Amino acid sequence: LIEEKAVDMFNIKLMKCGGITNGIKIANIAEAAGMECMVGCMSETGVSITAASHLVASARNITRADLDSSLTLVKDPAKGGVKIERGKVILPDGDGLGIEDVVVS
Repeated sequence: LIEEKAVDMFNIKLMKCGGITNGIKIANIAEAAGMECMVGCMSETGVSITAASHLVASARNITRADLDSSLTLVKDPAKGGVKIERGKVILPDGDGLGIEDVVVS
């Protein structure tokens, strides 16, 4: 796709590409080619949205994000993780994703 100049940008979705490691690889390949990326989501909980938010924060060439699917859930089973306050994404402090608990009922 890059060699053929078939795309202007990649939309990385962790749930489709196999997780954060593959997402990082895609972002790195695109960056080496001088391409921007965005990170998108599907119908996901706060766990995967938090992982995707970490990817966005880690790569200079990720210039856009669409990570709002957990906001549409009636009840997100994930406690902790990324927060959105006044239009800004706030990543948790500390190691890992910052997920405190996952409640499945």
